[in-house]
Amino acid sequence: MASDGHEAGSTPTWDLSNLYGGFDAADYTKHRAALREKAQELRRESRDESRRNDEPVAWLRACINLINEVSDLEENLASYAYCIYSCDTTDARALREINGIERDVLPAASARVHFRNGLRMLESKLDSILSDDDELDRYRFVLAEELHRQRHQMSPEEEDLAADLARSGADAWSRLQDAISSTLSNEWNPETGESKTVVELRSLAHDPDREVRQKAYELELDAWKRMETPIAFALNGVKGTSVALNDRRGYADAIEAAVADARITRETLQTLISVMEESLPVFRRYLSAKAKKLGLDRLAFYDLFAPVGTSRRNWSYEDARTTIVEVFGDFSDELGAFARTAFDHGWIDARPRKGKVGGAYCTSLPLAKQSRVLANYDGTFGGVSTLAHELGHAYHHEVLKDYPALLRDYPMTLAETASIFCEQLTFNRALSETGGAEKLAILETFLQDCTQVIVDILSRYYFEQALFEQRPHGELSPDDLNRLMLDAQRKTYGDSLYDHARHPYMWAVKVHYYIPSLSYYNFPYAFGALFGIGLYGLYEREGDEFPNRYRGLLEMTGSTSAEKVTAGAGFDISSPDFWRRGISVIERHIAEYEKTQS
Repeated sequence: MASDGHEAGSTPTWDLSNLYGGFDAADYTKHRAALREKAQELRRESRDESRRNDEPVAWLRACINLINEVSDLEENLASYAYCIYSCDTTDARALREINGIERDVLPAASARVHFRNGLRMLESKLDSILSDDDELDRYRFVLAEELHRQRHQMSPEEEDLAADLARSGADAWSRLQDAISSTLSNEWNPETGESKTVVELRSLAHDPDREVRQKAYELELDAWKRMETPIAFALNGVKGTSVALNDRRGYADAIEAAVADARITRETLQTLISVMEESLPVFRRYLSAKAKKLGLDRLAFYDLFAPVGTSRRNWSYEDARTTIVEVFGDFSDELGAFARTAFDHGWIDARPRKGKVGGAYCTSLPLAKQSRVLANYDGTFGGVSTLAHELGHAYHHEVLKDYPALLRDYPMTLAETASIFCEQLTFNRALSETGGAEKLAILETFLQDCTQVIVDILSRYYFEQALFEQRPHGELSPDDLNRLMLDAQRKTYGDSLYDHARHPYMWAVKVHYYIPSLSYYNFPYAFGALFGIGLYGLYEREGDEFPNRYRGLLEMTGSTSAEKVTAGAGFDISSPDFWRRGISVIERHIAEYEKTQS
């Protein structure tokens, strides 16, 4: 999996050689053995009632240190294995390693249950313990979260069983969707026998030729139709597991669990959703303007990503590198140097190829104190923006790399903070340096993304809400899932899309629905987008003083609530006015889009 080089014009694969020498190498097997050993040690320590009662400070220190060690080992090993698997989902060895790591860490999952129970026994004296120990006091917020989870956990035996069954249950259903979505294909050219995967077909949604976009869309839907039954079983399996576990753990519904994981209140979520709903006419105005620029009465789903404006520039990978390093460097020397390191040292896998998962992600390898970024670079400004986004995630990891695992674990609501901000840096620079048709193309990319994280995310939220309401009453058929998805899209896109040309299989496309530990993945993207836009506005006001403040905000993300992190930037996220300010920035760009000529 070594990189093929970074010369101008190349689209690289990443270099994993300085992480481990391979699955059979001494460094990898040493860490696998250490993971098993530390997980068992944590299991023993967490159950040691006499030590907890006689030496509560020593017990607490030992458990926290072991949790940090196990977390670092697991994340490092699992990220490495997934990097290999996600570039070739037919790699059976990588899949076995992922399964093996999940098995190795099972005792640690059991230990966390006992740790929380032990923490509950110490609750009356916990404040005194933390107040007398500066090192332990760093974990005050995290320990409060552990106590909250203790109130929503099953017995140790039940939690053990749930963790064990997950490997062959919900986690396996998740991998089924991953494997199908990365390899499913349809015939593109009958004369030559050329086929395209659904990932490749979806990428053609950006093609300037409407006939190509429509053909790709129809072939994609046909491909999903052929595989709808196993994928529907997968979704029912994942969500059925979530419903059962949420019920057993005493959550009123999946939202209650999701907002706790997001470190926000239910009221804050409802405020965000309400502002997203009231903003829909703003986005329909953009979609109407886009239809006019394309010479259409209204859009079909396959027009949502159609290019607008004449971008004469093909962004080579080297162009993307130069632009991002320069833009990041203008913000701060540290951010620019970090981006240069990522590009120069093979941290990025950007080349699309068969067997590789679609989309993009960033993963952290805490023992190496490095990250890796996967993308499917396509030479558009959108591709540049995606790289900037994922490198923002990587910078977030960089800022927190010297913190222990428990203080690096930030919620999804704050996970998008750095990524969206880095997108904003790149977008605003590009916008300021262009005019005419080129400017229109860049505005189009920005507004496409905003529409996805507000309008489309809201449709996915509605879909998941309906899915969770209906799943307790039985399994949903592919037709049921299609109906729920179309209803959700109709509520958000309204008349801006042709009713007969929506995308009923988005429930099969989006991998996030299939992550067993993560329900309602969707709203954090809207949260992150509007918070990122708010941070950029703060940067414009504060100038050179902002980078240090920004770094400090990122450092806070692992150790306090989203409300407190955003308050550190002077924002009140419980107020609809905060979210409306972000929408108003987008609305100004829509007005600019309407006036800009192609």
